[in-house]
Amino acid sequence: MQEQSTPLGGRGHVPGTDGLRAVAALMVLVLHLAGWTGIAFDPRGAAPAADVLSRLAVAVHVFFVISGFLLYRPYAAAALAGRAAPPVRAYYRSRFLRIWPAYTLLVLVSLVCFHREVLTEAPRLLRILTLQHIYADGDFPHTRAEPWSAFSQTWSLGTEVSFYLLLPLLALLLHRATAVRRGPGPVLAAFVLAGVLSLLWQVALSAFAAAHEAPTLMWWLPGYLVFFLAGMGLGAVAVHAEAAGGSPVVRLVRRFPLSCWGVALAGYAVLASPLAGGHMTPPSPAQAVVESLAYLVVSGGLVLPVVLAPDSGPARLLSRPVVTWLGRISYGIFLWHMFVMAVALRVAGLEWGEAGLTGFLVLLPLTAAVSVLLAWLSFRYVEEPLRRWNRRRTAPPATCSGDAASGAGGAAPSRVARTR
Repeated sequence: MQEQSTPLGGRGHVPGTDGLRAVAALMVLVLHLAGWTGIAFDPRGAAPAADVLSRLAVAVHVFFVISGFLLYRPYAAAALAGRAAPPVRAYYRSRFLRIWPAYTLLVLVSLVCFHREVLTEAPRLLRILTLQHIYADGDFPHTRAEPWSAFSQTWSLGTEVSFYLLLPLLALLLHRATAVRRGPGPVLAAFVLAGVLSLLWQVALSAFAAAHEAPTLMWWLPGYLVFFLAGMGLGAVAVHAEAAGGSPVVRLVRRFPLSCWGVALAGYAVLASPLAGGHMTPPSPAQAVVESLAYLVVSGGLVLPVVLAPDSGPARLLSRPVVTWLGRISYGIFLWHMFVMAVALRVAGLEWGEAGLTGFLVLLPLTAAVSVLLAWLSFRYVEEPLRRWNRRRTAPPATCSGDAASGAGGAAPSRVARTR
């Protein structure tokens, strides 16, 4: 008899992941509003709450872990069962339709409203529209006085799309080992090795990117691959646990689900401490190691009970109807919240960083409400129609489980991009 009543494996929806995406999207919104109003990421001097608020950037890592889990599960299940991998063409079509149309709408509206000059720069516009703008410094249209644009947060989409493109190849490399051994051991060993290399990449580039004012180097996939791999590892564990009727890891998480969140909270305290460096200064190599590991602990700790113990208290909390509804539209919240902030500040006649704590408290409910409204419109009239059309084209069984971190968010790129 299996030890979980809710499926962990390659099929079936995991409602808690929707709720966790909602929480992560709102964390991103609070993070960026704190930056726009000047109570965090203030280049003129650190505000008292800056180190705590700036670490809300861990939301991007949560999205990446969820992506790795949801998108790799079908590949792991196919390998374990000895089936062929899911069709690559259907996978890429699904990812394209999930990400690109809604993203393109945001970019075009933002450029028309705030940066029409970019529309006449064909190479730059093409890079932005194809999510290659993380590979060229200066593609984001911002100024020294206003270091974030209305779509600066989409750097993390560029990173995520790089993972989407790479995933079928990664799954192919792991397919034979998984099928032959019928266990997650070799897969997890490969994830650990690649994860260590990813952390070393991030640490090595921290000082280089700061010294050469090339922050986009920090956003490339190698530095974030460890978080996607962590999610893929959880997917492999879930699939094998369902097939074997349980696993020690799943039993441990199911027994102590709240402890996972406690560990995540402790990791966040480390992130907000001098051990991980200040939010406006480049970290030392030692601080960069602590920072990266703490981000991994926080994101992994938040995701663990949701995906490996879907009947636990944390998972049930994140599976409530309102929370899961926000999770379903979280991609739109992620896309539109900075546009809403840019409009609000211009209407109020405020410069970037001038509103302060009072402005933050006034703008927070307004920004959240308008962002949710625009997100629902995007979901209702752009995302969901395309998803239904894609389902009709895709023969059952579905080729991928869930919509991964298509609401992925991260700290906006600027001089503070090292917060990742």
